[in-house]
Amino acid sequence: MSNRRNLFVVVLGGAALIWAALHFFGATKPASETETPVAAETLPAAGVSPTPAFNAAAPTPQPTPSPAGPLPLLGPQLRKIGDCLQIHNSLDDKAELSFRALQDSLRGELGDLIANDIDWKNVHFTLPNGEKRRLRIEIEGTGEEGSARVLKFYGVDKEDLPIPIPLTEAQSKNPTDEYIASIENQGKVTLREEARRGVFSKGADLFYTERNGSLSDLEISYEGKSVKCQDLQSSHGNCNCF
Repeated sequence: MSNRRNLFVVVLGGAALIWAALHFFGATKPASETETPVAAETLPAAGVSPTPAFNAAAPTPQPTPSPAGPLPLLGPQLRKIGDCLQIHNSLDDKAELSFRALQDSLRGELGDLIANDIDWKNVHFTLPNGEKRRLRIEIEGTGEEGSARVLKFYGVDKEDLPIPIPLTEAQSKNPTDEYIASIENQGKVTLREEARRGVFSKGADLFYTERNGSLSDLEISYEGKSVKCQDLQSSHGNCNCF
């Protein structure tokens, strides 16, 4: 009887140890196996700020605005240009007011252009809210025959006078064409004006301005003789010797 009682105590004790072990290991089971996973929180990258709209890439600028009405012809001025320079340039009374027509008239006497560099450029545009903006690009010397393209940006007050809009040095000095186009594309371009300096192969110096793609002013000097044409897009435009 004593032996049976001892055996029962041993079995009961073993069962208790087994139950305790199972309870212990179950309680220490990894949380990853007992809890529902929580999605990791996504945070914005540190130091990242939205890119300004005008700084977005814009591969091409807007088209050049069309003239409000018919422009005068260059043809009637070609004879005056030849007389002032004392050359026999080709004449065409119906020649349009374009730089190509000027070149075609002068090529036989002055040769082709061997240099044609931008001097300055203006772009006017209007924002969707009606506000006006202006861009000006100038070529400035940096010494030792070096040069830099400088961008200036303006708003316009009630009297249509420019108000400077600050740009960083990185934005204003030697800006890319894409960056300039991105500013232009904030609104509708109303004026595109560009001045250039050139040299013909026979030595004549040229300075001319195009407004919305057509000639507006020009000046040519050759062998001590010069001609200056102004306001070519108006009915009062004329060329004079000096």
